[in-house]
Amino acid sequence: MPYIQPFDPWKSSLCTCPPKYSLNPYTGCGHRCLYCYATSFIKDFYKPRPKKDFLKIVERDLRKLPENSLISLSNSSDPYQPLESTYRYTRKFLELLAEKNYKILIITKSDLILRDLDLLKRLRCAVSITITSKTLTSKLEPGAPSYEKRLQAIKALSEAGIPVSVRLDPIIHGLNEKEILEILEEISPYVKHITASTYKAKPDSLKRLNDAFPEKRAFWEELYLKEGKRLGNAIYLKDKIRYELINPLYKKAKEYKISFATCREALKMFENPQKCDGSFLIP
Repeated sequence: MPYIQPFDPWKSSLCTCPPKYSLNPYTGCGHRCLYCYATSFIKDFYKPRPKKDFLKIVERDLRKLPENSLISLSNSSDPYQPLESTYRYTRKFLELLAEKNYKILIITKSDLILRDLDLLKRLRCAVSITITSKTLTSKLEPGAPSYEKRLQAIKALSEAGIPVSVRLDPIIHGLNEKEILEILEEISPYVKHITASTYKAKPDSLKRLNDAFPEKRAFWEELYLKEGKRLGNAIYLKDKIRYELINPLYKKAKEYKISFATCREALKMFENPQKCDGSFLIP
């Protein structure tokens, strides 16, 4: 089975991303984010492991890829999760690309990406940093770097001339929507694009959030299990609530003259087709 595969195996009508390929150097993720959607379909997700024969297989995959293809790294596990410090699969893959004509979108929550600035400067790439909270990181994302380290990475990438976007994701109603606006204000001088997304509930992730924030259990279960609606393979908040969570961000991004999009929200007024993932920033 190839490791580099066309993105979006579910062929979701909610996705507005441009055509691209997806690569995950690792199976599972050590960031252990409570809200993670991938735990619902990847076994032992919180016990991450490197892909077998990774370099051998991706070298073969690259030979079959059309020139100028866009590769997204990664979509279900962080390419700069703690395992990367040991195995360096992400760096080795970027080294393979240094003399090739592919576009690379790197999605991460880790400042470890700064280790590879020398390579990023040689590639046609853009970086998307995901931020969910300023003060709840250790609880929501116990294995991930702090907000301060991510902010440092955003600044350093921007200063190095690497196009940077930020995913404000997920917005969890009743928990982080006020912080998300503060974060947007702090990152605005350094980023060119924002992607926002509300939390979409799945049984396992909702249980983790309820266990971590028991005071919110009744509130979230009312919103999702009683009033929510199923779209695709997740339970969404009602349209009105999602609009009210996203609109302040949309207006603030407009004020700062930052490109804005949403991810799989099914709210037409915020959609920015083909630009939602930030890959349009790649030179």
